[in-house]
This record gives sequence, C-alpha cells and structure tokens, in this order.
Amino acid sequence: MNKTRTRFSRWALPILSVQQLVLLAALIALSFVLGRVSITTQILRISFVFLASSLMGKWFGPIWSMLVMVLLDFVKTNFFGGGNWSPFMAIGVAIAGLIYGAFFYRENKEQKLSWWTIALAVLAITVIVNLLINTASIMLLYSSKHSWAVFNGMLAPRLLKSVIFYPIQLLLTYWVLNNRVVLDLSKRFFNQ
Repeated sequence: MNKTRTRFSRWALPILSVQQLVLLAALIALSFVLGRVSITTQILRISFVFLASSLMGKWFGPIWSMLVMVLLDFVKTNFFGGGNWSPFMAIGVAIAGLIYGAFFYRENKEQKLSWWTIALAVLAITVIVNLLINTASIMLLYSSKHSWAVFNGMLAPRLLKSVIFYPIQLLLTYWVLNNRVVLDLSKRFFNQ
C-alpha cells in the first residue's frame, strides 16, 4: 500500500456503510446520555461526553468526529436546554474532534492505543481546548471586560478542575478505547 495515502487517509471523509452509520448514531445517542449525566456547579461542569467523542475519533477519524461533534453541540445547545449556541465554543468542539481523530484513528481499528498516545491526546484537549479556547470563549461571551486579568481569573478554577480531572479522563479513555468490547466492535464494523 502507498505510504503517503496511508499517512493522510485519516484526514479523508470516507463513505460509511449502513452498519457504520448505525454505530455512529449509537455514539451520538451515547453522547446525549453522557451529557445529561454531567456534574455541574456554578463555575465548572464535569462531563463524560469525552468517552463517546474518543470512540468517534478512534472509529471515524478527525473529519467525521469534528463534523458530528459540532452538529451535536449545535443540537444539544439549541434544542435541549443548553442555552444559545456559540461559534466561539464551537471552535473548541471542532478542534477537540480533530484532536481525538488525529490521535486515536488507526487503519487497523483493532490495534490497541498506547498510554502515551492517549496521554498526549488528553493533554492536548485539556490545554488547547478546555483551558485556552473554552476559557477565552467564556470570557468573550459572559464578561463585559476582555483582558488578561479576567482571562486569568476565569482560568484559575478551570485549571484546578483540569489538574484533578486529567488522570481520571486518561484512565477512563484508555480503558474504553482498549477494552475487549470496543476491539470486538472494531472488528465487526470495520473489518475490511
């Protein structure tokens, strides 16, 4: 097989079979359910939607993951009481989808992912999306003042949450992506 094609195939938008579309629909439903199970305080929201997003990245690659995650964000926000949809927050969602797909997608879907791959992906999501993009988006949307002082003030509680939640997200992501059921589903739906 041509190595150039293999290297860039993860960035393609492949046509999905009916079975793969059904699996994607199941992940969308799982994302809705996990979004409802989130832990929310006045300042922070802890959600387990990343598990469905990680599976999307593993099975469907960065482009499908990005498109579906942005669509999910739009639908959840506008139709299920999440407030008003924001293109600023959608940027973070889109980048998260790209990161999940770029790190987790493999031609051989049955291949286990290493601790390092998952650790780097979760770190990239945590720093780039959760801390930088989402904090800046929240500042732009909800603060009348846009300054580094306001950004840093909003970043502090989010940083604490990220430090505490990072190992939890890492362990759960590793367990979900590499468990026997997921590997069997990979073989069943993506055996080429």
